[in-house]
Amino acid sequence: MVKMPQMDEGGETHEIHARLNECWKWIHPLLALVALACLLVLIGWTGDVTGWEHRLTVGIGFAFAVERGWSLKLAWPQKLERRRLMMRGVLAVMVFGLSLALLFPGLWGSGQGPLAGHLSVQIAVLISGITLMISHQKRFTARAFHPGLVLIGSFLFIVVTGALLLKMPLCTVPGQTCSWLDAFFTSTSAVCVTGLSVQNTALYFTTTGQTVILLLIQIGGLGIMTLTFFAAVVLFEGLSLHDRLLLGKMIQENRLARIAETLKFIVVMTVVCEGLGAVVLFFSLDGIPTLSARLFHAVFHSISAFCNAGFSTLPDGLATAVIHGNRIWQVVIMALIVIGGLGPLVNEDVSFWSIAKIKRWLTKEGPRRRLRVHTRLVLVTNTLLIAGGATLILITEFALRNGPENGGCILTAFFHSVTARTAGFNTVAMSQIGILTAQVLMVLMIIGGSPGGTAGGLRTTVAAVGLVHLWHQLRGGRRGMVFFNRSIPLETGSQALGLIFLTGIWLAINFVILQFLQTGSGVSETSLLFELISAFATVGLSLDLTPTLTDGAKTLLIVNMFVGRVGLLTVMATLIKPDTRPSSGKPQEDILLT
Repeated sequence: MVKMPQMDEGGETHEIHARLNECWKWIHPLLALVALACLLVLIGWTGDVTGWEHRLTVGIGFAFAVERGWSLKLAWPQKLERRRLMMRGVLAVMVFGLSLALLFPGLWGSGQGPLAGHLSVQIAVLISGITLMISHQKRFTARAFHPGLVLIGSFLFIVVTGALLLKMPLCTVPGQTCSWLDAFFTSTSAVCVTGLSVQNTALYFTTTGQTVILLLIQIGGLGIMTLTFFAAVVLFEGLSLHDRLLLGKMIQENRLARIAETLKFIVVMTVVCEGLGAVVLFFSLDGIPTLSARLFHAVFHSISAFCNAGFSTLPDGLATAVIHGNRIWQVVIMALIVIGGLGPLVNEDVSFWSIAKIKRWLTKEGPRRRLRVHTRLVLVTNTLLIAGGATLILITEFALRNGPENGGCILTAFFHSVTARTAGFNTVAMSQIGILTAQVLMVLMIIGGSPGGTAGGLRTTVAAVGLVHLWHQLRGGRRGMVFFNRSIPLETGSQALGLIFLTGIWLAINFVILQFLQTGSGVSETSLLFELISAFATVGLSLDLTPTLTDGAKTLLIVNMFVGRVGLLTVMATLIKPDTRPSSGKPQEDILLT
């Protein structure tokens, strides 16, 4: 008989310690999940601290402090980065102190003090758990996922999460219940920074629901992967080569050495622009009695404008009486829309070019910095579209008819020329505009904003390069396209023209389906087409049609909003398997086209 080898006492002890350490690793994420559940119940269901929530929050706080303290003790001899270890210790002490203070309600006084204390503990534990998840993001990104698949998956995850949050009872006003379709529609519209609403955001959703929408807009505008990688850069050791390749394709930055710097610029520029916009909007808003409500309106509209979302917490949007004639609000909103729609690469290039110009003007020395061709093309195209769109609106809406205005016909024309490029705000009732003006807006919506930004549509560069390439081909030119003394590959023009054609096919098919889904509703074809283009281009303008759509039509618009935000070309490239077959080697023969 063969005797089995006996494990000595030291081996048993080592195995027990290994199992305990393995179990110990799950305590931190488990506490974060429990904290998340308590937080959601508190803000979405109860609205106040109940007895069991109080006991569970205090228990989570003490357990978290012990777990973090013990992990700090184990990690200290390993000589990890001292800054991270000290942050871990400070967080553990802070949560322990807050949890201890929650045992003595008298310390918090009356009012919202106890609620703030419980929220602080839950949020601190949750943030720590999110930080832990971000520290392990390389395990996910190290897998050979297609960048388009990562982008689609991240947006889909946010949409589903947002819909679940909007289903919380305290997100809607008393007496209202958000259906699953309305929740998914609103979540998709917010994440895809569209702005179409089946319910009035100001009257249907509470402050809690509006805050959820605001968070979805911000995350959707920046992108969850952008935020994740940014946190990895700031909190941890940075980005691997695979991370840089993946993120470079997502933010459309080909210079891998500048990925981290571009990422920081995107987040910092977003915070600065939204912060300055909120300050100006706050001090220029009259008619709101309380400071807290005025601050919330200012922050919400600043973020919504910069992200080109179009959501508003005012009952009639910017057409409401509070904003009527307020030129400062309209100009600031337009500026935020334009800056957000230009794209981070253009904003970064313009910023560095301006700084270099100022340095040369002050010191009379230094290298001359040249704007990239992409930046020049975007700036010129945007200027022509804004001026040309405003001129056409002045003609169709105010020269040929007496259309509605807000702050003057010139300001109204320029505002709607800007907002039609995927922003979605309106300063007048859209149902009162003329049919010709609606057609002008549809053209502007299809063109959209610029690549890399929060805007949707075809993109300005696609429209410009595609049309120039078409003109070049019609003339039979052979020297290639030239922009600003730089030649552009003919393949780029072919891709742009192909994307224009593909977009036309997509809209035509979806328009036929939308007509079928709205059969017998008596809605004009112009209104239906306007709604479809607005959804696909992630604009958010509507001829007051969205709430009256059938469930099937709403579902179709959800698909178009999602595809428009991710990008039709990205979706196609992700779903269609690339052709890797070698050249056929067959004899070549021409086919007559004309």
